[in-house]
Parts: sequence; C-alpha cells; structure tokens
Amino acid sequence: MTARTRRPERFRPDIEGLRAVAVLLVLIYHAGLPLKNGFLGVDVFFVISGFLITGILVRELLDTGTIAWARFVGRRVRRLLPAAILVLVVTAAVTWFVVPGLRRREIGADIAGAALYVVNWVFAHRAVDYLASDARPSPVQHFWSLAVEEQFYVVWPLALIALAYVLRRFGRRPSLRAVGLMLAALAVPSFAYGVWLSALDPDRAYFVTTTRAWELGVGAGLAVWIAARERNRDPATGPPLEGGVLPAAVGWLGLAAVLGTAVWLPSGATTPGPWTLVPTLGVAAVLWAGWTGAGAGPVRVLGTRPMVWIGGLSYSIYLWHWPTVILTEWALDGLSDGLKVGVVVLSVLPAWASHRFLEQPVHHSKALATHTRRAVVVGLALSATGALAALPLLQAPSPFRTTPLAGATPSIDQLGAATLTSPLSTDPSGYVVDDWEWLTPDPQLAGKDRPAADVDRCQVDRLTADPVPCEFGVADGPVTVALVGDSKAMQWLPALERLAPQRGWRIVTYGKSACAFAAGAAEQAGKPYPSCDEFNARVMRALEADPPDLLLTSGYAATAWDGQAATRDALVRGLVQRWGEVADLGVPMAVIGDSPLSPDDLDVCTARHPRKLTLCSFDKATAVEGSGLPAQQLAAYESGTTLIDLTPWICPVVQCPVAIGHVTIHRAGDHLTATYVRTLAGRLGAALDALPPASGTTPPSR
Repeated sequence: MTARTRRPERFRPDIEGLRAVAVLLVLIYHAGLPLKNGFLGVDVFFVISGFLITGILVRELLDTGTIAWARFVGRRVRRLLPAAILVLVVTAAVTWFVVPGLRRREIGADIAGAALYVVNWVFAHRAVDYLASDARPSPVQHFWSLAVEEQFYVVWPLALIALAYVLRRFGRRPSLRAVGLMLAALAVPSFAYGVWLSALDPDRAYFVTTTRAWELGVGAGLAVWIAARERNRDPATGPPLEGGVLPAAVGWLGLAAVLGTAVWLPSGATTPGPWTLVPTLGVAAVLWAGWTGAGAGPVRVLGTRPMVWIGGLSYSIYLWHWPTVILTEWALDGLSDGLKVGVVVLSVLPAWASHRFLEQPVHHSKALATHTRRAVVVGLALSATGALAALPLLQAPSPFRTTPLAGATPSIDQLGAATLTSPLSTDPSGYVVDDWEWLTPDPQLAGKDRPAADVDRCQVDRLTADPVPCEFGVADGPVTVALVGDSKAMQWLPALERLAPQRGWRIVTYGKSACAFAAGAAEQAGKPYPSCDEFNARVMRALEADPPDLLLTSGYAATAWDGQAATRDALVRGLVQRWGEVADLGVPMAVIGDSPLSPDDLDVCTARHPRKLTLCSFDKATAVEGSGLPAQQLAAYESGTTLIDLTPWICPVVQCPVAIGHVTIHRAGDHLTATYVRTLAGRLGAALDALPPASGTTPPSR
C-alpha cells in the first residue's frame, strides 16, 4: 500500500468496547465495590489514546511531510474541552456551598490546574508534601489522567514536527522507522523511570507525566507498526491473518490480562511499574486483534450495542462520576457503601446530558471544524473560563479571627502551653472552650505554621540520601545541639530556637521525610526504605567527624522492616542500637517523645463547628497509641536513654482539645503548630536541664 492508497478509516466497535471496559473498571473501583485494582482502567485509556492519536499523526506526517499542529489542537479542543470545562465550572459552584472553610481554596487551586491541564503535577507535589491535608481526595483528582493525555497531545505532535524538520535538513523525508526510533527513545526511559520512582515514591510516581508517557507509547508503538504493515501491503489484500484463530486468541488473552490484573496484582506491586505492562500490553493485543478483523476475537463482546453505547459516553461518564461522588460525600458528611454505588450510577445522567447537548454539537460544529484559528481561540477561552471559575474558591474566607477584638495580642509567654498550671489540672471542664473568640494560627491555615527546618528548606525528601545540615540559634554559640530525625523531630525546632539565645546554643538540624533516626532497615508504606538507611549512616559519619554537645531526636515511626514485614520490635531494636552508638561517641542524648496522632481533617471539623470546637476533640489513648511514642518508650527503657514526654502539655485530659490558651495545637499531617511548640519552650527547657534517666522506671508493655 502506497502513501496515497491507504485504506479508509473504519469504525472500530472493539475500541468503543475497550473504552467501556476502562470506564466501568474505574466506576466499580470508585463505587467502593470489591475490585481493588479498578484504577487500571486509566491505563487502558492511555494505551487507546496513544494508539488513536499516533495513528492520525503518522498518516498525516507521511502523506504531507509535516503535521498541521494548530488544526490537530483545534480538533482536540472541539472533542474534549467543552464537557471538561462544564464539569469544572459546576464543580466550582457546588464546592462553594458544600465544602467548609479553606478546603475550598485547595480545591480551587486544583480546578485551576485542571483547567490548564497541569493538575497531575499539582497532585504529585501534594503527594510529596506529606504534611498537607489528605483526609479527602479532591473532586477533580480524576483530571490528573486527562492532564497527562493533554500534555501528550501537545508535545507528541510537536516532537514529530521537529523530527520532520531535522530529517528535511538532511535531505530526507519522515519515515516510520525514524518515528519508531524516536518513540522508543522516549518510551523506554519513561518506563525505566516509572519503575524506579514507583519503588521509591509511589504516590508521586502515580501522577507525573514522565512515568506515564510509556503507556501512551505502547499504543503509539502499535499504531506505528500497523502503519508500516499497511503501507507495505498490497491494497487488494486485507490484514494478515484476517479471520484467523491466532489474532482472536491473542485478543482474548489480552482482554483477560486487563480484567485479570484489575482483580489481582501481587502484593507490593506498584503502578506504574513492571506489572503495569500486563494490562497495557493486553490492551495492545486487543487493539491488534481488532485491526486484523478477527470476528471471533473480543469484538464479539466489546462490539455489542451496550458496550459501544457505554464506550461512546465513557469520556463524559469519567468526567462526571468522581465530582458527583466526592461533592455528595462533602454535602452529607460521608457516604454509605450502598449510597456511593447509587451516586455513581446516577452520575450517568449528567454525563449523558452533557454528551448529547454539549459535547456532540460542539464536536461536529462546522463553524469550528472549518476555522482552525476560531477553534483554538475557543479552546483558550474555555480554559480561561475554567481557571476563572476557581477564583471565588481561592478567595474563600475563614470563620476565625487571629487577633483579639480589642487590645494587643498577648506575648508568647502568655499563650498556649504557657497558660497551663503546674501541676496540671486533670479536670476536663477546664479545657472545654467552644468559642475562643480568636485563635493563632488560624485553624484553617495551621498547616502553614511550620518550622524553618521543614520540607520547604532543610528537610530532604524521601528520594534523597544526602543530609543537608542547617544551622539555627546562635551562629557562634559555644554549645552545639544536633536535632536529628523526620518532620516530627523538626517540629520541635521553634522551642529550641527560643531556648538558644540564653543558652548559647548553635542548633544543627539533620532532617529527612518519614525517616526515624534508627539503625537497621527503615520502612515506609509497608516496604523497605533504603534511602533512609543510607541517610542515617551518613548522619552518623557526620556526627562522628564533628560530635555535638547534645543530640536530640524524635519521630513518628511506629514500625521498621524486619526482613519480612513492618514490626514494632524491629523499630525498637533499631532505636536501641542507634542510640547506643550515639552514647558510645560520648554525646549526651535525649529523645523528645512523639506528639499524639491527630486527625487529618481537624481543619474540616473546625470549619464546620467554629463556635463548638469541643466537637473536634479526639481520644487521647488512641492518639498516643497511634504515634511513635510507644516504641520510643520501649527503646528508652531498654537503652537507658532519656525520654522527654510532653504529652501532658499537649493533651492534658482524656479528650485532646484542638486549642489551648488561644493557640491552635495541631496542623495537618499529624504535627504540632510551630506557635504551640514555641509555648512549650519552658517545659522542654526544664526537662533538658533535669535530664532524668530513663532506666529504673516500670517497663512499658509491648
């Protein structure tokens, strides 16, 4: 088949059916039904998109020697943007009424990112920032996959245009071989990067385009291969193996691979990762079988009228189902399993309406189809509309004041923990305050009240093993205090900074996200955390080279890796060993006990009940047990290391309050606010002065 005699395009019912499979997997998963890997439906969409778009692009490239990029983008605008922007505008409007407090700002930022098709990077950043609020997903979180595809739609044709330009400079026309080589040069590193990053930081790897590009490349590679076969075949003949048993069998195996992995993946399998090859190659197999025309293949199921109908609606269904579920959950403050299924089913109604009355008319509009510039302008206007819809949410007000109605704000020595009596009162009524009149920091913005040695400055992320020492306090102080550990260790820096001037402390921090200062194998999300182990080894070498006068540590870790699983015993052994190594250096050491585990959605509760804050208090025993304190108590007893437990000054009674002395205690990510920690400086200083031995106490229970 020559460049001018290619076979005309034909409708592919198997592709519509595959789209139906993809969206049904996602719907079942999001409805909470027992299909634990239904999220792989998104991977199905990726392969289909790569296949279809690349098929269109390479045909144009080979026939004309280039690609009309603006015309291509105009077609994508007509097909995708109207329904997507409608969903974003409706989501923004409903969010204003059903989401409380400043969570609306976070959702507003997500909507703006979705309108500009960069929201996957927004979510990747938030996944890295584990201190962010993460109790409830964003109503536009599903737009991450659309953002990946839109970035592909922009970059891939530009890459092909650049390839054609370079080849012309050398006197050559574009060829499928050149396209295939460039595709491999992009897809193979993407796959390798996805495997590497998903093992180290699976949350971030899930969202970023660079780990997902290879999945679109699988479909693109099949399209290039098919284009090559079609152009080198006699136009009078059909596809090879047409109607044969082999294509049908391969197609059925491919569909089985997609459905099988949706039901089962090995424990510890990450997405994207090596196992993602199974469903993606399965989709490619189904697409290949459909191209051959094998009537006995999966098209017998995928091409049925219900599947084709669902596939035709799949884009709209995908757009509408998730915000419908999440915003209903916000409105009702939760959803039962049965109600969630009902909401997912009902989301098909707005999906059908938007498809019938908006998506289809715009897609087939002759006024836009024949005027590329007009279509591109409409696309820009629609994206701007979606971003502008987010503005009211970004300006949402807080129900709290942060300063007194009259008079000056009291000094730090008259706020927070400094207002507590010694000995502490254990009368719960003394801590029951429903309306504080003013609170600092604003409970809605408490997540921003963080210490300087946090992820924004000195604390290295989960991928980095090199310590970044930072200095605080008195620059040339005669006493060096090392603060080592994760963000729960770094949260104590504000108190140490208050103590530093009068004690001549030069404070040096060594911080790493989610990394306890322990020997042995660290653990994160139920898997080994080798970069933490290497970080700790390098910190120990730094301490050996320049021993501090005092070492302080803390952490939220409750378990470590014992070679088979995450256990508390493994962590206790690792803490005892590491603290013993510090003692062998002759360095005095104390452990500041981990603060109680706080709910992630305290900001939501306080926004719903700003004048009834006692409704947001939480159980002390559960909060302590869920923290790193029990393991630290065991390790302190076994090693004789000093443990400073400030829990009574954070949660004095059985129900932990959200504020004490006009100061908000907790911030998102299970941390204390920097302001409240500053009010604990006196208590911490007194404990450090005393440094009572941990030995001789009653051993805590395991």
